[in-house]
Amino acid sequence: MQFKQYDVVRIVELLSPVKEVKSEFNVRAPEPGDIATIVEIYTNHYLGYELECCDSAGNTQWLVTFNPSDINIELL
Repeated sequence: MQFKQYDVVRIVELLSPVKEVKSEFNVRAPEPGDIATIVEIYTNHYLGYELECCDSAGNTQWLVTFNPSDINIELL
């Protein structure tokens, strides 16, 4: 499936362990069932999706870049 920038997706499965990324944007690690927005799609050298998950107040819970082989996501 072809995803577009700003699509809202749900993480179905993490196919590779998430590398620990320490930053002010990561309150917790991504988990299956999380709903996120595709904020950037990278196409130079490899395909990648930068996903952002926010809580109900709009605060970022995590902001992580995934290779398609690392994650199984579905469009909402």
